[in-house]
This record gives sequence, C-alpha cells and structure tokens, in this order.
Amino acid sequence: MRTLIILLLAGALAFAGYLTKPDENAQRANAEKVLAERRGGFDVSDLIGDVLGVGKDERKFEDLVVATRYTIRSGDDVAVECLGLFGQFLCSQPAAK
Repeated sequence: MRTLIILLLAGALAFAGYLTKPDENAQRANAEKVLAERRGGFDVSDLIGDVLGVGKDERKFEDLVVATRYTIRSGDDVAVECLGLFGQFLCSQPAAK
C-alpha cells in the first residue's frame, strides 16, 4: 500500500513538473537577465558585436520532459546554463577547467 501511495505522489509530482516547465522564451529572457547582471548591466561589447556580427553566441534549448535546459556558449566555453522546473530557474556558470 505504501508503494502505491509513493508511486501516485511521484506521478503527481512529475505531472506538475511537466505542466509548469518554462518554455524557450522564458528561458531566453532569464538567461539574458543573468548574463546582464554578471556583466554589470549594459555592455558596449555586446553592441559592437551585434553591429559587426562577430562573436555570436551559440544558444541551445533542451526539453527534458519535466524540466528545460538553456545553454549559452561563447566559443568553447559555457557562458551560462539555466535549468527550469516548476516555473523556477536555476542558472550557473560552470567553473573554468
């Protein structure tokens, strides 16, 4: 009986995660906000990069069924990686190797 209750609770939790996972637009907006905070607000190099078309970041959105992941790479380095679950975001910048 306990096993059945645990399975039902786990199923309900997974279903709630599926219904409340952030979409790509929400992930993009949050990642941009985190990058802007880390850079200290407005960054002139972003404006120059947009005008000249150099230094394009690689952006990748992954749907993980009950969660989402949004990764921004600058060259070979990961600039920021955000996980979204239950309408919340957890962003981190992996340590340099």
